[in-house]
Parts: sequence; structure tokens; C-alpha cells
Amino acid sequence: MTIAPVEYRQSQRLFPVSLTFPAALAGQIRRHSVLVATALVLPVAVVAVWSLASRYELVAPQILPAPSIVWDTALTLISSGQLFSELSVSLVRLAAGLAIGGAGGLLIGLLMGLSKTAEDYLAPTVRAIWLVPSLGWLPFFMLVFGIGETLKIALIAKACFLPLMINSFDGVRSVSPKHREVARTLELGPFDTLRFVILPAALPHLLTGFRLSLSKGWQVLILVEMIASAAGIGFLMTWGRKSFQLDIVLVTMVLIGAIGWLMDRGAVAIQERHAVWAARSTTS
Repeated sequence: MTIAPVEYRQSQRLFPVSLTFPAALAGQIRRHSVLVATALVLPVAVVAVWSLASRYELVAPQILPAPSIVWDTALTLISSGQLFSELSVSLVRLAAGLAIGGAGGLLIGLLMGLSKTAEDYLAPTVRAIWLVPSLGWLPFFMLVFGIGETLKIALIAKACFLPLMINSFDGVRSVSPKHREVARTLELGPFDTLRFVILPAALPHLLTGFRLSLSKGWQVLILVEMIASAAGIGFLMTWGRKSFQLDIVLVTMVLIGAIGWLMDRGAVAIQERHAVWAARSTTS
């Protein structure tokens, strides 16, 4: 039975998803497959060169263990639970530091963005203090907080503070005057204006700040654990170096890079999802 043109167009309007979903899904799978294959070219090439260098002893095994040895070490660390144990310690520290530093940066950034007086009083001092490298604060923080968990969380919070503060400030200041005029026309109070007008308009900047804070906090976390810690993935790397077990060092390096990449891709996915939502909201 053939479908008349009018009936076909009506069926397209009634069931657009069911008719286009398989083709769209197949196209999306192909695009992701190409991206994954492209991204794997360089790692595969590095592993191939690494294997050849180890096989023909171009580099001493004490300096560069063979990929098979590193793989066996990774399986041993996973089966013993040590790798996940150290990683969980690091992730808890990162979450605590990001929550404290990110919340502080968000609040200070919003305050300076909303109030020119607060900006005049706070901006010069805050920027001068927080632009000092995180490791530059390590001796002072060690005197104040000791060498326990508080020290590590404080340094991570310091690293996470500045990106969110700057992006929160820029996000508030970038809100269109038309949006503020609409809020005044609707006679919205300060809290409702912040909630329904300013924060949604500044959300792209806030997400960028969150992504940068997450990346910076992860980097500082590893450095702090390598210098002053008895647990965590950074400590495991340092322990492997001190015991001349470079296979452990390589395992932790790969894990640190993979976790950092996954966290960054998650933040990018959130940003892209918001961008799609914002585009649909402006066209609807």
C-alpha cells in the first residue's frame, strides 16, 4: 500500500522521532567512532615505539620498563585494591577542596560582580593574594594547618578559588542590560533577580570556571600528595620513584592523565548540554 503525499507529510509531523532516530543515531555513532579512532592514533603509536625500544634494549629497563611489565603491575595494583584505595583518597580530597574553594570563589565573584563598591575594596587584594602560585603558599600553610589533611584541602581550595571567582565576576558583568531592565519591569526583588535573571545568564561563565577549577585542583592535588602526603595517587607515584619501581610510576602517570581527561570531558559535556539548551530556549 502506498502512502499519499499529504498522508506522508502528516505521518512525518506525527512521528518525527521514530522516523529519523535510527539514521541520526547511526550518524552519531559513526562520528564518535571516527573521533575515538583519531584520538587513539597517537597513544597507539607511542606504545608501539615504546615496545620496540624495550624489545631492542634501546633504553635501559631500569629507566623505561616494557609495556608488558607496566600492564602486569597495573593488574597487580588493581587486584590488591591498592590503586582504588589511593585513588579514592585523592578524589575525596579533590571534592572537599573544590567544594570549599569553588563556593568561596563563586560567592566573592558574585559579590564583586553585583557591587562596584565590593569590587573596589576586594578585587585588588584578592587577586594579588590568590595569584601567588599554590606551592608558594605551602610553607605558610604548613605552619598554620600542619601537615595533615587540612593542609592538602586548603591548597586545593586555594587553587579552585580563583578560576570560579574570575568567571563568576565576568559572568555577572556580562549580563545584558535588557535582562536587568526586564527584571526591573517585572518588579523582581534582588533575590529573584539573581535567581531568575543573573545566574541563568551567567551560567556559561560559571561552567567555564567550574571546568578550570576542577582541572587546576586536580593538578595541585597531585603535586601536594607528591610533596607532603602518606596516601593518595600522588603519594603512590612518589613511593614508586623512591623505591626505583618505575613501572608503578608509569601506571600512576597513565591513571592521573586518564582521570583528568575524563573529568575534563565530563565538564565539557555539561557545557555543551547547556549550550544546546540555551540555543533551544532562544529559538523557541
